[in-house]
Amino acid sequence: MGKLVVFVLTAAALFAAGCSLQSGNDSKLMEAWPVPIEIRINRDAYRPDTAGSLIAMEGLAGELLSAQVAVRSNGDIDSLHGTVSALLSESDTIQSAAARLRYGAFVPVVETMSWAADPLLETGFVDVEANQAQPVWLSLEIPRSAAPGVYEGQLSLECGDGPVAAFDLRVEVLPAVLPETGDWVFNLFMWQDPTPIARAHGVEVWSEEHWELLERYAANMAEHGIKSLATHIIHDPWHGVRGWPSDEMVIWNYPGEYEPGRADEFDWDFTIFDRYVGLMLKAGVDRKIDLFSLVMGPWIIPDAHIRYRDTVSGQYRTITMDVGDPRWYDCWRRFLPVLREHLIERGWYDISVLGFDEKPEKIMRIIFDLITEVAPDFKVCQAGGFAGDERNRGIDLALGFQNISQEAQWESIRPVVEQYHQDPDKFVTFYTACSPWYPNTFLFSTLRESRLMPWIAARYGFDGYARWAISLYPEDVWNNPRYGWASGDMFFTWPGPEGPLDSMRWEVLRQGIQDYETLQIAMRMAEQAGREDLLGELESAVESGGTIDNCGALPVIEDARRRVNDVIRELADG
Repeated sequence: MGKLVVFVLTAAALFAAGCSLQSGNDSKLMEAWPVPIEIRINRDAYRPDTAGSLIAMEGLAGELLSAQVAVRSNGDIDSLHGTVSALLSESDTIQSAAARLRYGAFVPVVETMSWAADPLLETGFVDVEANQAQPVWLSLEIPRSAAPGVYEGQLSLECGDGPVAAFDLRVEVLPAVLPETGDWVFNLFMWQDPTPIARAHGVEVWSEEHWELLERYAANMAEHGIKSLATHIIHDPWHGVRGWPSDEMVIWNYPGEYEPGRADEFDWDFTIFDRYVGLMLKAGVDRKIDLFSLVMGPWIIPDAHIRYRDTVSGQYRTITMDVGDPRWYDCWRRFLPVLREHLIERGWYDISVLGFDEKPEKIMRIIFDLITEVAPDFKVCQAGGFAGDERNRGIDLALGFQNISQEAQWESIRPVVEQYHQDPDKFVTFYTACSPWYPNTFLFSTLRESRLMPWIAARYGFDGYARWAISLYPEDVWNNPRYGWASGDMFFTWPGPEGPLDSMRWEVLRQGIQDYETLQIAMRMAEQAGREDLLGELESAVESGGTIDNCGALPVIEDARRRVNDVIRELADG
């Protein structure tokens, strides 16, 4: 699927009669107007006075453009639904099948004691209560073969038995083509966990029903640009901080109760691991495989327990220990070479890394010593914390937002970042998690903040953005979308009837990634043309699109993207 770039230039409100409205008011009024996708529509949203009748979008061939419309009435609306016509230019047509309409659902947000529109329901229609604004989300996938030019069509909204509103659609296809999603340079990494997917859908972990769901989730991740997959080589590598124990993908087997010094009696079953990795790679999530982990949990937690299956009794047992325990050395000295050899046999070793989460230097030095001893060429990825030493800094440096938002910390880490940039096989990313409160991608965050993340990466010259969760669903996610952390912190998709439902945050983040990719195209075009003036214009656009000023204001990112588009137009015309 293509990428997401959209600019809603004007607002529109049209009034229509003829729908099945249930209201005690004789004056039954309906109104509908476009809203920029960087803005989250509230239930009590009002129509601005600047309303017009045009939805305008612009982007590259191959992009996924999005727009949203708010609909409201003083009476109940029965079966609100819409259609999009074919879009015609002077020489080409974008068929109506390229368009997709979804309807925003509202979920409770504890922090604001209010409701936020976020899940995008894949349904043919939606009923709307009186005096409640309803988001309608339009996605338009521009064919890669679409000729440059302006295409025009119409979005029509109807209800039970009559029209609601009609909007003119104007889509400009720019003279450049976005790469296929698998060829995007942006490095998006969201740690995955199959366990909560099974829980949320009410199926048994690793059942065939679960595997079918995982295929749909993997396709969704690949469509949105996720490049790295997370695997669990021990039971519950996150040590329950997510609210449940995450199931292992490698089964550790041992005959009876483990005895120190006898780790050579372990054997390992990679069946689940191999199927999961194969599934993700086939979907296109194939840039990096993270293996979690020689130590449990994030932060300073030293626990490194290993659960294993007692092949004599058939029961599971746990070796309770910390990093550096003699039993820890015993187990991992035996397993790391086996893991390495298995990955080599499968052809996956070159893209595999041992993953760690915000571990301090004291713990990581113990781990680096062991890796250097038994598998010195095993690559490492550490999110935050200790970045390693001269023996092994890892291939992916993932910096917490605090490392770049505070100038003193940024200056201290900049030399390491510059060193990484000299190696084309290494990545530098940044991430947000339960902090900062702003900017972030919570349910109470503005949608603009989701689009901002790739622009921050562009501003600092990073390769991408990472987050600790894509589908870590709390137990009752639809009624209480939080567990310990802020609402929405643990997921970007929602569990739907057949698989994942996109969120508005997820779609707008994809738009930001498309902006990043388009910026790379524009920079290459300007460099090839020798246009230093346009390179300066692009740098200025990145500065304005990726900077939060000292009053905390967020940039209107679509304005910055439009400046990038202007450069592409000028170079194509010249």
